[in-house]
Amino acid sequence: MDKGFVSKEKPGYETTKSLWGPNKKYLKKFCNLHIIPFMRQGGIKKGDLCVDIGEHNPRIEYIKDVMGIKIKTIDKEDFNWDELGVSNLDIILALELFEHVQNPLFFMNELKKAVSQDGSIYVLLPCNPKWLWHERHFFEMDRKHFEKWILKPLNLKMVRYKKIWHVPTWWVYLVGFRPLWKILRGKTSPKAFIRLLFYVQWWICEIKRVD
Repeated sequence: MDKGFVSKEKPGYETTKSLWGPNKKYLKKFCNLHIIPFMRQGGIKKGDLCVDIGEHNPRIEYIKDVMGIKIKTIDKEDFNWDELGVSNLDIILALELFEHVQNPLFFMNELKKAVSQDGSIYVLLPCNPKWLWHERHFFEMDRKHFEKWILKPLNLKMVRYKKIWHVPTWWVYLVGFRPLWKILRGKTSPKAFIRLLFYVQWWICEIKRVD
């Protein structure tokens, strides 16, 4: 298969604007409650260098500013087939990437080759019921299947794990007439409306090499 499979017209593609533009308060709340505390508990401290995999975005910029860490971004045309070409990294961040990748085993193997012997890979992944999956997600994998299908074949282990239930704000459940009016006018889909209410499950983990 040709490289560059993930394009604007094909599954898995999402723009920075669609991911991070609509709600900065939500972005900050999610980082403050879940991502930043988990990274700090793993020993990441001010001045540390973290390598972020994927397109640079407002979320990673916010994490960098709050934690006082250094961030180096590595992006590729297509993570399904492109080698990362780096090695001996101490801290790798792969936040909400796996659900956009058709070939997650290859991608994780590239992360394994990139991390140092005692280094850590931080993975964040949504795990909602299939009927709530975003149309741009190939899958949303729970911990059990991620360990069985991705980590175990590569001799990697999950050393820390946290399940996340995150509701953006209480008024999401008091959405009123306006969202319904958007559905009637064809400005949004019923599935998108339902996702606003019930799309609340993620998990974050720290992964290390066994060999």
